[in-house]
Amino acid sequence: MSPGHRSWVRALAYSHDSQLIATASNDHTLGLWDARRHIPTPITELTGHEASIWAVAFSPDDTFLASGGNDAAVRLWEIASEPYEFIRFADHNEAVYSLAFSPDGRLLVSGSHDHTLRLRDITAIRVTGRARSSVMLNHISHVYSVVFSPDSRWLASASRDSVVRLWDITNPEIRQMNDVRPIGLMGHGSWVNALAFSPDGGVLASASNDNTILLWDMKTLKCIGRLAGHKDSVTALSFSTNGRLLASCGKDHSVRIWDVASENEVFLSADPHHVMHGIAFSPDGKHLAMAGGDKLLHIWAIV
Repeated sequence: MSPGHRSWVRALAYSHDSQLIATASNDHTLGLWDARRHIPTPITELTGHEASIWAVAFSPDDTFLASGGNDAAVRLWEIASEPYEFIRFADHNEAVYSLAFSPDGRLLVSGSHDHTLRLRDITAIRVTGRARSSVMLNHISHVYSVVFSPDSRWLASASRDSVVRLWDITNPEIRQMNDVRPIGLMGHGSWVNALAFSPDGGVLASASNDNTILLWDMKTLKCIGRLAGHKDSVTALSFSTNGRLLASCGKDHSVRIWDVASENEVFLSADPHHVMHGIAFSPDGKHLAMAGGDKLLHIWAIV
């Protein structure tokens, strides 16, 4: 574990080459860390947000870092050389809770307290400095999580309304999505905090304030599993690179690892003093990173 932030860490993300970790904090800063060592080394601190930061995501080519938070802004940082703020999107009216790039690099989506998703075509952003087009997609309550399927066909979003929505994003002109009706996955008994697709795209996991994790088959769009063990709200999820394991953390102060096929809990770690808010397996499958209320970044080796 390593020091760096002065308040809670709300989210973290690995770069796709597993060399960097980005952390987002209540102290209004982003941290960039060298993740190639068991004890991560701070590289730099990014400042500019005017309030707590809730979300962070690397672009597929690891040249951009997106961040969003309570100041309602989505910032895109150029990190290929000396990091700097490349562009800022001010199209939300309230806090931004979640961000994701599509795996094909075409789209950037953000989910907000203002009940909306903002989906942006960023294919020409490096040349023009702006989104080619954008569209607003509506929920009926706060949007807490957004994630793309590995094949970039689906956008999944999760909300305080307890419904997981699936949006077909295969249309190359995203503005036409104003006419698209999402598919609703209903099964949770309270709001949904986090989503994660398995690496092959066959399963979508959703985590809820009802203390459970549901597994959805993406072919049938039916619930095929229920992981129960957390004693309080489940706040973050991450699949291992082989899809066999699912890591979760929650407000019950625990980190849990599940065998997806058997739905059994295979590992439990609990810290009575601190809650973890972010968790992620490294893309190379060698480590599990987590961070939260103790202001530290923790990395475990995966044996």
